[in-house]
Amino acid sequence: MGVGRCLLLAFMSLQAQLSVAGEAAVSLCFEDTMVYPWITGDDKGLALLEMALVERDLGVKFEFQRLPWRRCLMEVQQGRIKAAIAASFNKERAAWGSYPTQADGSLSRELRMHTDSFHVYRRVDSPVRWQNQRFDNLGAQPVGVQLGYSVGKNVEELGYPIKSARSSEDLMRMLEFGVLQVAVLQNFEAMRLLKGSASLRKLLVEEGPPVKVADQYLLFNTAFFEANPGLVKAIWSAVERARKSKPYQDEEAAMLGPEPQPR
Repeated sequence: MGVGRCLLLAFMSLQAQLSVAGEAAVSLCFEDTMVYPWITGDDKGLALLEMALVERDLGVKFEFQRLPWRRCLMEVQQGRIKAAIAASFNKERAAWGSYPTQADGSLSRELRMHTDSFHVYRRVDSPVRWQNQRFDNLGAQPVGVQLGYSVGKNVEELGYPIKSARSSEDLMRMLEFGVLQVAVLQNFEAMRLLKGSASLRKLLVEEGPPVKVADQYLLFNTAFFEANPGLVKAIWSAVERARKSKPYQDEEAAMLGPEPQPR
């Protein structure tokens, strides 16, 4: 079979998958707590803007569900929802889900949705310190992490116990009331919470460097990917175009500028 015919067949297959997607919406889920600036409401935030731009680009239709993050991942794992918005990589998720990869099997960073980092925050009166990828003076105390976040697994793999909470706000309250001495929080969301509370700014201090810098991807159920490879790859490619587009770049600059404001 000639190269031209192979390309034609691949194009026709993709068109057929896009046609099916146009008739039946592709279900996606995202977490139900604020994660500034990526998710700031039911249809707001940079991650949701990206997906709207992908819809416009490809002519596909997405059906969105906002769920607790752990449940979102479980629904994708079971195939009841096709993909999770803004999931970082870990081996457990890769066992049932598909990330965009290169020919050698490594992650394709260009097809990411965005990148964020996870930082240690501690009470100013706490002796706990984070340096050289380890905690000093932690003892048997747990490290606060958000429920279902992959950074929790990273902390556990370093040998430390964790205490999970549903949201960054909950973790901040646990720090405020002394339930926790230290927590790992997503960077921009933690900055938003601190910016809005003078009391928290006096109570908490960031303990750098970051625990983790993580690219976030549109994570598909593997069975769906294997049944619709052309469609999924087209969506991943459109995510890259959306992230680099002027509407997205303008909104990102507005939300992450010198004085970022919730939008």
